[in-house]
Amino acid sequence: MKGIAQMYQATILLQEGYSRQAIADILNVSTRSVYNYEHGKVFSSGTPRGRPKGGGKLTPFTGFIDSALELDYHLNAEVLFDKLVFRGYSGKITILRDYISKKRNDLYNSAVRRFETLPGQQAQVDWMYAGYAEINGRKIKRYAFIMKLGYSRRSYIEFTTSMEQSVLFSCMIHAFGHFGGIPAEMLFDNMKTAFVYNNGNCSWEVNVKMAAFAAHYGFSPRRCRVYRPKTKGKVEREVRYVRTSFLPSVGGDLTLCPTNRLNELVELWMERVDAKIIRDFGQTRMERFSEESSHLRPIPSEHFEHRLPEPLVVSREGRIYFQTNRYSMPSAYRGKQLEGLLDPSDNTLSLKHEGAIVKTIKLAPAGMKKIVDDPTDRKEHLDAWFEGFKLEEKIRKQVQDKRKRAELETETADPAIFDRLFQEETELEVLV
Repeated sequence: MKGIAQMYQATILLQEGYSRQAIADILNVSTRSVYNYEHGKVFSSGTPRGRPKGGGKLTPFTGFIDSALELDYHLNAEVLFDKLVFRGYSGKITILRDYISKKRNDLYNSAVRRFETLPGQQAQVDWMYAGYAEINGRKIKRYAFIMKLGYSRRSYIEFTTSMEQSVLFSCMIHAFGHFGGIPAEMLFDNMKTAFVYNNGNCSWEVNVKMAAFAAHYGFSPRRCRVYRPKTKGKVEREVRYVRTSFLPSVGGDLTLCPTNRLNELVELWMERVDAKIIRDFGQTRMERFSEESSHLRPIPSEHFEHRLPEPLVVSREGRIYFQTNRYSMPSAYRGKQLEGLLDPSDNTLSLKHEGAIVKTIKLAPAGMKKIVDDPTDRKEHLDAWFEGFKLEEKIRKQVQDKRKRAELETETADPAIFDRLFQEETELEVLV
């Protein structure tokens, strides 16, 4: 009877998504026994057959193997065998092949179960390639950032021309503002801007800048495991939805559609999507979001500074040089070094001096070799030039006046005066 009871327990655990290895650990049996339970094989003795559970030659290396397979699901057994031998493995490759086969099967089987989250618990983040954008006659790759709330299914979508970390952070901040709050955890895939692989520890670790960003906003970054669509399937379905529904609805040549216009259109499209009833729940996304919004965490009063600083010097003409273009600055900063903070998401550059924002400018397209002057700055520089000219004229006049007085005094002086003074000094010396 014990074998039958364990078979039922194994069946329940398999339905809940546990791997065979995890079930074997829970039930204190071999993975072969779990396989037998899965296929309804229980032996009359009540004791499941299979190799006795215990430490084998491969056991010390299973953690490394699991991480390697998550990094590359199709990793060749011979390549992995060489790595294990280098680390001290003394077993045969047949044992390794058997383990890899079972591990791959576990990864695949665990991907079939639907994954649901509580309100405010999780959002899933992903990038989508969205063709090209034509800017100044050049074709530049375009991407769509997507953040989807796990419970309500509401999404925030933003098109960009970069996937670098500062753009990711900017899009996430915009998403927080769109939702009016922050979920408890964020689920990412293997994007290097969120997670990096540590070869020394054979494990994935949170990117340092992402860890700081997450600490500032109070969410936990999570990494989805490869071949686990149950954990990141919601945002992946949204990617397909955007690709098959929104982009065709725009029509025309998308390369000619400016990115900001595309963002305006996708915002209107999402409003219509949010009003549609989700067949599985009989509610719209907005109706479910009304339940979820109160569970989101508040947004901090100050945002995380994700922009990378770049030193910029204001020329004598009162301009900075950035991406081949020149931009005017207030006259008070001529000759001074400023700190430029680029925000690629809205193509703006903020200039700081001694910790304070001096000016934020909208950038012209890079490579234009354009001079962009602010009328206010131009007036300041003109006034400063007149003041400088007046001061220069005043100083010049003072110098000229001094020279004239010196010349006049020299011309009017009588040489006899010097003779008399010399005679008086001589007489005084004689008296002494």
